[in-house]
Amino acid sequence: MNARLQRAQGELVRALGIERVEEGSGEPEGEAEHRLGLLRLQPPAPAALPCRAARRRAAGAHSITGPAKQASWQCCRGSRIGATMDDPASQRAGPMAQFTARTMPVEKLFGNPFFIGAPSYQRAFVWSADEAGQLLRDIAAALEAAGESREEGEYFLGAMLFIDPNPPPSRLRRWTRRRPEASRQLDVVDGFQRLTTLTILFCVLRDLAAGEHEPPSPRLLAAIRAGEGPGARDRLTVGGTEEAFFLGHVRAPGATLADQGSGAASLAEERMLEVRNHFVSELAAYDAKERRQLAEFVLKHCYVVHVTTTGIDRAHRIFEVLNARGKPLARNDILKAMLLGSVPMAGIASCRTVWKEAETRLGGEFEQLFSHIRAMYRRTSDRVISDLAEIAAAKGGAQPFIEQVLGPAAAVYQNIRAARHVGSPHSAAICQYLRYLNWHGFSDWIPPVMLWWLEHGEDSEGLARLLARLDRLAFAARILCMGTSKRVRRFGAVAAALREGRRLDAPDSPLELSRSELRTIQYNLRDLHGRNAQAAKHLLMRLCDGMAGSPQSATFPGDMTVEHVLPRKLGAGSPWRPWYTDPAEREWCTESLGNLVLVTKSQNMLAANLDFARKLELYFGTPGAPVPAVNEGLRGLHEWRAEHIRAREAQLMRAIDALWSFDLARSREPRRAEAVS
Repeated sequence: MNARLQRAQGELVRALGIERVEEGSGEPEGEAEHRLGLLRLQPPAPAALPCRAARRRAAGAHSITGPAKQASWQCCRGSRIGATMDDPASQRAGPMAQFTARTMPVEKLFGNPFFIGAPSYQRAFVWSADEAGQLLRDIAAALEAAGESREEGEYFLGAMLFIDPNPPPSRLRRWTRRRPEASRQLDVVDGFQRLTTLTILFCVLRDLAAGEHEPPSPRLLAAIRAGEGPGARDRLTVGGTEEAFFLGHVRAPGATLADQGSGAASLAEERMLEVRNHFVSELAAYDAKERRQLAEFVLKHCYVVHVTTTGIDRAHRIFEVLNARGKPLARNDILKAMLLGSVPMAGIASCRTVWKEAETRLGGEFEQLFSHIRAMYRRTSDRVISDLAEIAAAKGGAQPFIEQVLGPAAAVYQNIRAARHVGSPHSAAICQYLRYLNWHGFSDWIPPVMLWWLEHGEDSEGLARLLARLDRLAFAARILCMGTSKRVRRFGAVAAALREGRRLDAPDSPLELSRSELRTIQYNLRDLHGRNAQAAKHLLMRLCDGMAGSPQSATFPGDMTVEHVLPRKLGAGSPWRPWYTDPAEREWCTESLGNLVLVTKSQNMLAANLDFARKLELYFGTPGAPVPAVNEGLRGLHEWRAEHIRAREAQLMRAIDALWSFDLARSREPRRAEAVS
């Protein structure tokens, strides 16, 4: 984290002509260097301080003990080194061109005195479940690594830029007389996507806790809204036409678990719902303790560099610095220097060639390769560079590691991501399983595949068998709504079994599903869309291929969606009501797996609350739209009553069983026995 913080400050220093750095109050030297990773902050010259008490405070600043507060640096073009902000000589040098940058935990950013708004020129919310999901996975991984290392972990969210039209006076003026800071309304210039995503995360955590009758976390509530009653204020306002939508579908208590109603009116609103629903489905798999730990970690141990300035012109210049100047130092740059620097002179040319070929193969995914190599060898701490150094040492040094592990692993990883395999009667099946596995939003399955492929690459039949088992486990993990930590441990156990040469078809194999897991799968399948909409979509696509006897899903356009045949909301005069007079039965039928079909996004928008006959016309008569095999069971029907939905659900359950042997019929037996008893 420190290197990234230091890089952010360095770019600002070079671009803005900073000639002096001034220390804020209350930050011990060690904390300033560790938390900020910026320049080592030096106290101003004692002679320049306004009073004797301030000089004593500055002289002792580096001996302060206790928890870190915050450090800031303030910059003034044209100031003399060592001059104070109040020095007349400094003021004569030219107009003030001041900005501040300080590191702070998320709890401070979403706490007093700050309130953040999106100015009119701010781009609307555009993050999808991909970006938001990656952020959640990264934070969860940092939290898990901290737990395993028994240390306080941290996660760096990057720099965020704000305009503060009414900044507080210089800290030097306030050293002798501290007063509570007045509320500060900031306009966000850079960081709006992250701030909105974090707010959605906070609201989902709040509502999931309330849904399980847990007491609300005051700190979490304070990050969403300050105060109570008429004087309460939202920490973040998204502004524009989306503000009312954000309130009704995210920020209001209970809003994230409510039905989305008539849906979104703009792309930004669609993305808000997409991220909200993704977080709900992911975090529903966490237990109450895990959610509390996640909330605490985000608030206390996730950090940002909070950059403020006073005008739009300077904000634009800083924005360009933060987003366009310089090339970041990637982790693999450090690894390259470390590993190639350890190679004997005789092997350096060969190793450089291997490294360059691996970089060329993988492009932007090259750095991710190192994480998968770590997981192959069960290194799970957050010390990536140290872990890889240990792995290289275990392989006999840097040269054997580069030539025997890194190079071959890069080729295998490229084939995995491209779903490519040739030269075997089993190649078609291998490619198909890899395509299915790449659907998932997680990559925990990749290290076991890489490990097996590297050690048994010639056995294509064995590779196909392993991929089939991993395909089953990966879909099971999604249907079970398995949390990140549990999923990482489960696939890590598969890699461990491979390393240790244990049988993967043994009863205690991590690839096997327990009776309890099978029962939960059967239970969750009945309303899977409500639990995880993306998992329901991929399940239906997978069933299409099984029913069609060929990879039909490979021909689908990228905008396929899940449609509820029986609409989720019915008007008072809806033609559907005579078929569903019992509200409880209607609710069950609506969310049933048997009520779901696959359609394009445009078909979904047109279908809405149409009657059954007109929906069938859309499903089977839209020019240019595919007709998925999973929809064929509806063709020719004239009614869509509860018995039709139950029959189709049973049909789909049998198809799922045929694919993965979830033993759904037997998994229901204990539930019947319990009901009888």
